[in-house]
Amino acid sequence: MQSTAPSEIPSVTVPAKLHPPIDVSRVKKEEGVKQIIKRLLDVHGWFHFAPGGNAFGAQGIGDRLAIKNGVFLSIEAKFGTNKPKPLQKSFAAQIIANDGFAFCVNERNIDHLAWWLESFEIATQYQQRGQEVPAEHGARLLNAISALTDLFAE
Repeated sequence: MQSTAPSEIPSVTVPAKLHPPIDVSRVKKEEGVKQIIKRLLDVHGWFHFAPGGNAFGAQGIGDRLAIKNGVFLSIEAKFGTNKPKPLQKSFAAQIIANDGFAFCVNERNIDHLAWWLESFEIATQYQQRGQEVPAEHGARLLNAISALTDLFAE
């Protein structure tokens, strides 16, 4: 009887840039930031939607809500010098307190969202294969979280 070594877990191919190039030079208002956010979520395969705002909904809810692999993400879009309002900060705090992610994205930090989405995807692939996530992707995730939550702290 011949014994065989356990099969080695196949390595994950780490793609180069998955996200499309982000040119914010033509973004002139918040709607342009929202369109880029939607495109990034589409590219990375997240289920997402823009909740309708009305008098019966939650106050301060993010502009785009998304979920992938059991991870919940709320994204508030801003443009220029606009900052989150107190109700938006409170909503974000509730998401974070419940183990979700809440980001405030503008034309200056949108690359961080793209990097976070890319590294999240790569980290998920590694974890699903029982492999350790490469340190550079863990660092990119943490750096992006810091950049994407700064506006909530102001």
